[in-house]
Amino acid sequence: MMKKTLYFGSVTLVLAFALISVSVANAQNVTTNASNAMGNASANANETAGNITNKTGEAGQKIGGILGNISEKIKEAIGTK
Repeated sequence: MMKKTLYFGSVTLVLAFALISVSVANAQNVTTNASNAMGNASANANETAGNITNKTGEAGQKIGGILGNISEKIKEAIGTK
């Protein structure tokens, strides 16, 4: 009877340890996956913001070029060039 009780106690302890280990590993995976998802979202947001900044800069340069051309045309028209 003592051997049977000791055997069942050992088996129960091993199964409990295995269950806890699996649960902890699963929780770590869920946390890592969530962290990776947030990192990816942040990287995408930064890339989008960078693209917007680049497009804004390009648009500013084009507007500056257009205004410069208009200024030259006005100078030519009034004869100050």
